[in-house]
Amino acid sequence: MQIQQVRLSDIQTVSSSELEPKKLKALENSYDSFESQLNSQRNPIALDRGAGKPYQILDGRHRVYLARKKGYSSVPATFG
Repeated sequence: MQIQQVRLSDIQTVSSSELEPKKLKALENSYDSFESQLNSQRNPIALDRGAGKPYQILDGRHRVYLARKKGYSSVPATFG
């Protein structure tokens, strides 16, 4: 599993209405910083490049949403 930087503009957009508020709050208020959760080697964001761009999110919708909200331009992710 190789982790690489992927531009957020190449990843599907996630609306806040699709997300669980509890999970967003947990990510923002966790003991671990958002940065460390975003760069997790054990639980990386997983994308599907099957249909091309924008890549579909397999795992990590809440992290992708927050990364956009916080002004990130790319995130570390794997392709499944």
